[in-house]
Amino acid sequence: MASFTGWHLLILIVVLAAIALFVAALVSIASSKAGGVEKAVWILITLMFPLMGPIVWFAFGRRSSPRF
Repeated sequence: MASFTGWHLLILIVVLAAIALFVAALVSIASSKAGGVEKAVWILITLMFPLMGPIVWFAFGRRSSPRF
């Protein structure tokens, strides 16, 4: 029977957090008021850079989207 050590648990938590960040970014991009081309570019960036893309979206992308 395999046992989890502290490192295994830490790696699992980091991987799950990265997946949650990725999914949250895709949902946020899809629901933003950005235009179609801008959404497509952000989705491509997020897909090409699964860790940095969402971070950049939440840091800069949401602010640049027009809000009415």
